[in-house]
Amino acid sequence: MPRKDPQQSAITPEQPATNPQPSAEKRYNIVSIPLVRLYVATDAQRRLRLSADIIRMYRLDAGNRVELGYTADERAIAIRLARNSADPTAANVDQRGYISARRFYEKSQIAAEARRYSFVAEQDGWLVFAAD
Repeated sequence: MPRKDPQQSAITPEQPATNPQPSAEKRYNIVSIPLVRLYVATDAQRRLRLSADIIRMYRLDAGNRVELGYTADERAIAIRLARNSADPTAANVDQRGYISARRFYEKSQIAAEARRYSFVAEQDGWLVFAAD
């Protein structure tokens, strides 16, 4: 029977693992996926149509009204919930989500054509929409 080497059978203590530098916390590149579609559509009849998600968000089916705005430089449309439902300058939204906006078109110089403006930012309570 072969003899065992005492060096081989001896239990050797494990060497502590060397960790040169603690690793940084892993970062993930997260891409936002919006669950709502916020947009304003224009048409040749000088109306604005709000997306169903805007109508739900602002509860416009409950009689609330919106203020219309625009930025001349970017040719962007802006809307916000009217501070007072009795405000005579605020726009009425019909049951289909349309706003009659002839004066808005005249003042903003936005072309009366079929076009979609998608949500790009929120600023001071205004939702801002830029042309697609």
